[in-house]
Amino acid sequence: MPNLGLFREHPPVSPDLTGPADYLMNPPSIFAANAHFIHFRDEAIIPLIAAKPDNPDFPNYLKNIEAILAWRATIAPEDRFWRADESYAEVLRKRREQRGQ
Repeated sequence: MPNLGLFREHPPVSPDLTGPADYLMNPPSIFAANAHFIHFRDEAIIPLIAAKPDNPDFPNYLKNIEAILAWRATIAPEDRFWRADESYAEVLRKRREQRGQ
């Protein structure tokens, strides 16, 4: 059974937005593997920061992702309620195979 206290302590995925958004963001869920957050950071957030450096929301997403990864690193493996990294890595591998990459 997952530790509900840890569930409540998990850092938020989405930051408070600074205003109306002119984009649609679909961040990983609280149950997503660390690899999913790393992929989201590297393939979505960092390129968005480079493309729209004046948007204050994208650096806030990055801060939240880094906080999530740092917090998760402190949790013992037996207490983790999110998916194991291998599960998301396997999903990505299968997607690449399907696309012929």
